[in-house]
Amino acid sequence: MAPSKANEQPDGILPDIVVAFDRAQRTGLPKVAQICDAISNLIASGKIKEGAKLPGERELSAALKISLGTVQKALNLLMHDGELVRDHGRGTFAKANRHAMRELWHYRFRDTAGAGLLPVYAKVVERVLVKPEPILTASLGEDERGYIRISRVINVGDRFTCWSEMFLSATRFDRILTLPISEVESVNLKQLLNEEFNVPTLAVHQTATILNPGKTICRQLAVAKDSLCLRLQVIATSRRREPITFQKIYVPPVEYEMELTEAPFETAKSLAA
Repeated sequence: MAPSKANEQPDGILPDIVVAFDRAQRTGLPKVAQICDAISNLIASGKIKEGAKLPGERELSAALKISLGTVQKALNLLMHDGELVRDHGRGTFAKANRHAMRELWHYRFRDTAGAGLLPVYAKVVERVLVKPEPILTASLGEDERGYIRISRVINVGDRFTCWSEMFLSATRFDRILTLPISEVESVNLKQLLNEEFNVPTLAVHQTATILNPGKTICRQLAVAKDSLCLRLQVIATSRRREPITFQKIYVPPVEYEMELTEAPFETAKSLAA
């Protein structure tokens, strides 16, 4: 179905893209990935609505001070990933494209109606290199290049939102910064490491704390800035108990039961055997 004319070219899309692109430039990703992440995050946040018409390629090129070819490549990637759709003669439009995560390990929330686990949708907000800090060095070992942080908004059945930050060694997993956004979106990142890097997760160590995560994360969780939330800290290890990821997961206060089970980890072990 073609996008409706009522949604075409809402005010503020171009300035929002410029701001989001300026923010994406700090990540150190290639320019194409920066444009993709900027537009993708605006769609995920709702600032660019489904069916909204994007500015033209030349207009984007001029506003972002990026070559026309780079802009075209980024838009083509977003169309390939299903986040944009081109209507010839009318323009390029935002398109909702969600795929529920499979093989859930951590976001296993029970539907109160007894219909099983709620579907989970993940959206990458940021992929960036960060400097070493004590908790990362202690959890993952020293890495002079620093660490990759992948921040994701986790939508649980359109009922509530969780926040995830996963950290990995920059030296070992630097290629994850240049993978297409669709490959790190609604997927289990531990499975991705197994499939792309032959590094299976064979065990996890988890701790849980009730705390106030601060106003920035509370805003991501759509709760009051003084709210108490659940924080899970997860260290995943691979062969020879080598640590591979350190993850922080923030869960808002909700009525849904969270299932904690060893089943997913046992399945992973059997598959990696």
